[in-house]
Amino acid sequence: MGNPTVELLEKCKNGLRKTYDEYASTRDEWIDFNLFLDDEELSKARLIILKLCEKKAMEKPKLLTDSRNVEEFVFSLCHNGNSFGYNMTAISKLFNSFIDYVDMESIDVQIVHIKCEVPEELSYNHILEDISKCENRVETGDYSGALTSARSLIEGVCKEIIYNIEGQDVEGSPNLPKLFKRVRKHLNLDPSNEALHQSLQQVISGLIQVVQGLNEVRNIGGDGHTRKVSPSLHHALLVVNSAKTVVNFLFDTYEYQRKLGKIHLSEVVSSQTPN
Repeated sequence: MGNPTVELLEKCKNGLRKTYDEYASTRDEWIDFNLFLDDEELSKARLIILKLCEKKAMEKPKLLTDSRNVEEFVFSLCHNGNSFGYNMTAISKLFNSFIDYVDMESIDVQIVHIKCEVPEELSYNHILEDISKCENRVETGDYSGALTSARSLIEGVCKEIIYNIEGQDVEGSPNLPKLFKRVRKHLNLDPSNEALHQSLQQVISGLIQVVQGLNEVRNIGGDGHTRKVSPSLHHALLVVNSAKTVVNFLFDTYEYQRKLGKIHLSEVVSSQTPN
């Protein structure tokens, strides 16, 4: 079985060469830039290479830091003033060094993103914006910002759930673990609740520790405070994916408890919800 990371990097190299060849030959800005390579595939390869650059303590390729999709990559090449042959070689050189390294070291780099589905009545703009910010900041290398956005995501979801149930906004910037505790109380997620299965009690206790840890990591590595450490890609992915795990669990529990009739929307929210 081949190495999936090598196969992805090879596909990106060949797809970019074909796309650049087509555009350079026609200079037609209306060509299908994703005919040979999807933007999502390039995004995955881009993150892999950036992660390897950090591991090898080497400078990140400017072509990749400046380009987030195939069209931007091709335009960057076409407007750098170099010849066609030089640019085609540049694409190969960019990818070949990383392909050789991954192949020789038998490395399979996994960039895992956890999807986040928001229930309809919780689909407020700022929640969706926070989810998007988490992803965008990781992809652009703003790892400190990703930590801050991950904390904001949990805080925003907690505040929305509290508003839906209590009918009033949470004022100020409360301590995140205390805010999470308030939400758990509404959602019947007390780890000391003997009615819960022991394994679920352990999971809830673990999530409490995760929220506490995310709060502390953001305080030392986020962009909202003077940074004591500089987070790396794997730190940012861990924090962002952990935040998504927490809010996904809150979303699912919120929906489940409502269907069982154990929690109810406040009169304020009910009056605003269409039948």
